[in-house]
Amino acid sequence: MEVRFLWFLLFVESMAQEDMEGKVFIFPRQSTSDYVVLNPRLTEPLDKLTTCLRSYTDLRKNHALISVDFPGSQDRHMFDIFQGPMDYTKPTPFHLFYIYINNSLASSMEQTDILQWKHSCVTWDSNTGVLQLWVNGKVYPRRVLQKGFSIDLQDGISLGQMQRNYGTGWDPEISFQGEISDVHMWNEVLPPETIWQVLLNNRYISGNVISWRSLNYTINGDVTVQPKLQCKYYSAQSYSYC
Repeated sequence: MEVRFLWFLLFVESMAQEDMEGKVFIFPRQSTSDYVVLNPRLTEPLDKLTTCLRSYTDLRKNHALISVDFPGSQDRHMFDIFQGPMDYTKPTPFHLFYIYINNSLASSMEQTDILQWKHSCVTWDSNTGVLQLWVNGKVYPRRVLQKGFSIDLQDGISLGQMQRNYGTGWDPEISFQGEISDVHMWNEVLPPETIWQVLLNNRYISGNVISWRSLNYTINGDVTVQPKLQCKYYSAQSYSYC
């Protein structure tokens, strides 16, 4: 009985729902044991979506940000966002943003400052297949992926990890190290003016599938919740961007 009670306490401590405004998840190292599972408010398949998050890392290798996936899942690359460097020896370094939907890949090249928060938003509409990437308010050329497909959330939404092959579990070579914050997901394609407000951290705009301001999550491994430190403020706005 005592063992069961202790297990229950550990489970409750590892799972929480809270307003995460002004906080970050810190991923201490590249490891398959460190990740966060987000529990969506809505679980029906998505034929439209907008996903936004902020990330901060000094990794110079491929790293996963968010994945609709779970270790051992047989569905490969249902929906993934990850980044990879190009050539840091050049005067102007670039990152590649990779987006998977149902094992189909789109990528965009982005000029980068390594020690800079990145606010990334991806929109996708199954009716047209049109996929759109925004990074720090900059819009990239549209792609078309998986017209008519729907994204199943039953396997969960994970931060900091991604499977590379069917049913093989997390890949340590692309696990995340750094900070992730302000994760939101909607079951609709947000218009550009709303995405700009999300970038500016408008407190009155929150995801209806995943909301950072009412987040139901489970921490695995040594991920910790800490205050956010780096911020930029717009004097003409009442919003912060960090």
